[in-house]
Amino acid sequence: MTGLMKAVASGKPREKAGARTMARYGFQVHASILKMLDLHRSGADYRAVFDHFDDLMVFDKADKPEKVDFYQIKSQDKGEWTLKAMVANKGKGKPATFLGRLHHHMATFGQMVSRLVFVSNLSFKLKLADGTETTPDHHLVRSTDLHPDAVAALKKAVDNDAAKPPAAYGCDRFVFERTPLGLAEQDKFVKGCLLDFFHERGGAENIPVISLYETLQGNVLAKTGVTQEFTTEAEFYERKTLCRADIEDMFARATGGRRFAESWLTIRADLAAAGMNTIDVVRLQNSCLRYIRGRSAGESGATAFNAACQDAIVGHPTEIEACTTLPEIAARLKGWVSSDYEHRHGALYVEAFEAIK
Repeated sequence: MTGLMKAVASGKPREKAGARTMARYGFQVHASILKMLDLHRSGADYRAVFDHFDDLMVFDKADKPEKVDFYQIKSQDKGEWTLKAMVANKGKGKPATFLGRLHHHMATFGQMVSRLVFVSNLSFKLKLADGTETTPDHHLVRSTDLHPDAVAALKKAVDNDAAKPPAAYGCDRFVFERTPLGLAEQDKFVKGCLLDFFHERGGAENIPVISLYETLQGNVLAKTGVTQEFTTEAEFYERKTLCRADIEDMFARATGGRRFAESWLTIRADLAAAGMNTIDVVRLQNSCLRYIRGRSAGESGATAFNAACQDAIVGHPTEIEACTTLPEIAARLKGWVSSDYEHRHGALYVEAFEAIK
């Protein structure tokens, strides 16, 4: 376990009040998805942690991380963010300000903190080193870009808001970021960003963007709502985080589900040739679609069945290659994979289809 993970395990996350709902936390969830897309596009390794020590944490590595960025994500319907507004008291006790709470992470994580990021849909009005002020066109401002007077005011504010002086100061780590995400029609904006993302990767016509959006949104919201304490690093990763490999897996499942649906006419002909009647074909199709939705959404039963099938397929390449029809592969998988998953019948055919190279 790295020093960072020891700090995560021993530190006290912020208090959480009540269950997370999309109505209340929609902006935070959508902004987190956009940040993951940015990280993914850059090619960086990462692991995102949702609503734990802060709205969003991002580790520099999926495994054995050494550095972390903290994000506070705030939305408002009008105005602009000044330094005075970001260091105004928002509660009793210390820290009680937005930037004071961000800087408080220095007490637990010290030099392992790379950035302390304040994210909002609004623009910032901050004094720059050359004496001018930022405009709405400034989408990313670092504390190192600020005028010495502004830096001194920032340091004084976080000092006054600290319960005790941190082991290391982080005023040089502050970043003020304006997200393009607005308050209205957030889902449409994120879907558009997903489509742009896949245009850049190539093959956007094969991606069911709505399904993928629902999968990402559902995963992030579910992980945001988990408030339990964790006894192992593996449990923490599973319940509260997503990494690059997790997102790639979602992309692969979304693509696989689409290919299956597009090939259904061919599959149906294969089933009819094997003697399956129309009623059974329809029931099988419904079971297949239900499995694809469950797998894309990360449902535990579907993902466990998928993992078991992948192990079986990898372990029996010669037997798979010898099959000449989809029902043959499904029958072999049925014998190799022991499971009481409720949509097992359809799941076998989906996995059999994807086993064909």
